[in-house]
Amino acid sequence: MSRLIVVSNRVAVPQPSGKAAAGGLAVAVNAALKERTGVWFGWSGRITEEPSDRPTVTTKGRIKYAVIDLKEDDFQEYYNGFANRVLWPILHYRVDLAEFQRADLTGYLRVNRIFAEHVSKILKEDDIIWVHDYHMMPLAKFLRERGHKNRIGFFLHIPVPPP
Repeated sequence: MSRLIVVSNRVAVPQPSGKAAAGGLAVAVNAALKERTGVWFGWSGRITEEPSDRPTVTTKGRIKYAVIDLKEDDFQEYYNGFANRVLWPILHYRVDLAEFQRADLTGYLRVNRIFAEHVSKILKEDDIIWVHDYHMMPLAKFLRERGHKNRIGFFLHIPVPPP
């Protein structure tokens, strides 16, 4: 049976206390992954001076949680910059709030390539990849550029403005 590989900006890694993660994405992803063997991949939430050379993996039941750390400039340009100062306002039809900086776009693409590199390390040929939200819009392209032919789905969690 193929595994489900979920990729999102953040991952709700189980805590030693056993406290369940709150939020719609965490509940939905954990439910989907419990139905089959799978991996939830994304950012750890930690900012470090050196980027991760491999994902840190935690296993709970049939689910593996694989996370990487980001450097400060990657976080600022990718997350605070392009994702939240350009994509979020535009996708909410608030073009007046968008603040484009070329460096932020460069950082956004760089982090998506970093995600593709690390996801590639854990992918098997028959895995199904499920990419979540505007933070990861170019990820499928970068996985294809790396030669992956896996089925890839994308779910956008926010509205798209009317034409």
